[in-house]
Amino acid sequence: MNHTFNGRDFRIWDFSVHHSRLLIRSQPTDGHNYNIDLIFTAVDYISVPKHLDKLDIDAATSEEHKSIQKLFKREITKDEITILVVGGVRHFVAAAGFQISENNLELFDSGLDL
Repeated sequence: MNHTFNGRDFRIWDFSVHHSRLLIRSQPTDGHNYNIDLIFTAVDYISVPKHLDKLDIDAATSEEHKSIQKLFKREITKDEITILVVGGVRHFVAAAGFQISENNLELFDSGLDL
């Protein structure tokens, strides 16, 4: 899965420890009047900075998968790893579910409730 978000800056918006859900959001800009939400469910591991400017999403390489697998006591599939590329640096989230949502939620509304 590869996605490029030209001209959109993201940041960690919400995290629910109880439900293991993570929301990373890009708020509306002059050219786009909607949010873009990256919603992760059943989150096992987060290794990302707070601000993710000029974000690209990529799939884990086989080498990254092997390296990340060492962090877990159970088998983790490549599909459970989302690579977030910021300024050429590859960060990751390990989660069972991932979706991208475009919405018009207000500033303090969390996409995790959807």
